[in-house]
Amino acid sequence: MTIKLTQNESIMETQTLLIIVELLGNLTITVGIIIAVIQVKQIKKQRKEMAVFEFFSSWQTPEFTKALNEIQLMPDHVGLKELRSSKPEMDSYAYLVHSFFESTGLMVKRQIISFDIVNDLVGGVIQVTWKKLDIFIEEWRNERNPLAGEWFEWLKTEIENKSKLSK
Repeated sequence: MTIKLTQNESIMETQTLLIIVELLGNLTITVGIIIAVIQVKQIKKQRKEMAVFEFFSSWQTPEFTKALNEIQLMPDHVGLKELRSSKPEMDSYAYLVHSFFESTGLMVKRQIISFDIVNDLVGGVIQVTWKKLDIFIEEWRNERNPLAGEWFEWLKTEIENKSKLSK
């Protein structure tokens, strides 16, 4: 037994098929967009994880460790003259440590590295180091670069503010 479709029924069946195909096309595009959004989020997460890894790697170099230890042994509020008179390499140590914490502050501000991770791991070190180098950085601002240490100082201030809030 053969069923014959009228011309109107044939047109309606074709239109139904076209609607189904269009819906499937839209569904495919929507799924593609969802997958792309998920992949972008995963890439951002990987980028943050790599930044944290790089942060720890640079923290653990012998040069940085030596520089940080030397800075930590200095008295508080040391200026450039006192710094240079203690050891000739102290100027380089101060610049290395300052640059590291300056970069860290900028990465935290741009949310590349989590503030909480930095605060938990090195918040105290940042506060102590700022106390050692504050005059050095102030002199550097006055003599060479008015923006020197701005992210280091910002990070130190954020850590202090967080510390005050949690007391």
